[in-house]
This record gives sequence, structure tokens and C-alpha cells, in this order.
Amino acid sequence: MVRYPDTIAITVAASGSQNASGIWVAGASGYYSLDCRAEVNGSGKKIASDDGSLIDYAFDVYLPAMTTVIPAGASFSLAALNNGTIRGKVKRASNGQLNSRLWL
Repeated sequence: MVRYPDTIAITVAASGSQNASGIWVAGASGYYSLDCRAEVNGSGKKIASDDGSLIDYAFDVYLPAMTTVIPAGASFSLAALNNGTIRGKVKRASNGQLNSRLWL
């Protein structure tokens, strides 16, 4: 049995910032390709957003523990063993002690 049979590619677009002279500088984008396990949200669970409203999500994605912060709104392409290729935006992410988790 393979622990992480699926693959997810995540593109994080960093926002720009101002340097010390007040000039806007474009942020650097990040690209991550990670092994994962995607589980369908078959029971209709919801997650809380930053403002407290409830959000529907389609997949729970489990990854090995990592320190990389994946922001909500990052683009993803999930190549799931049982569900084909799914594209969209990350709704929430969490880096725990034992694993990392995304809600898509």
C-alpha cells in the first residue's frame, strides 16, 4: 500500500511590496510538486473561513509534514489516482506536527 499515491502541483503567486525607496517590486512566485493522498469530502463537511463563514470543499489532501506555508487562494492541479486531474484554488492549509493538510 502506498501512503501518498497522488500528486499535487501548487503555484503560489506572491504579492508585490514596496522597497525602502517606495518603489513597488513584484513578488516571486513559488511552485511546489508534492506527493499526497486526496480524500473526497463525501459527507458534506465544511470548514470555517477567516471571517467565520462556512466554506464547502471537495477534497481533504494529506501530505508529509512540511514547513512550507501554502496560502489560501494558491492555484493547484491535483493528479488523483481515483479522480483524474482536478484544478482550482486552495481553500485552507495547515501544517501539523505529524502531517500537513490542504482543503481544496
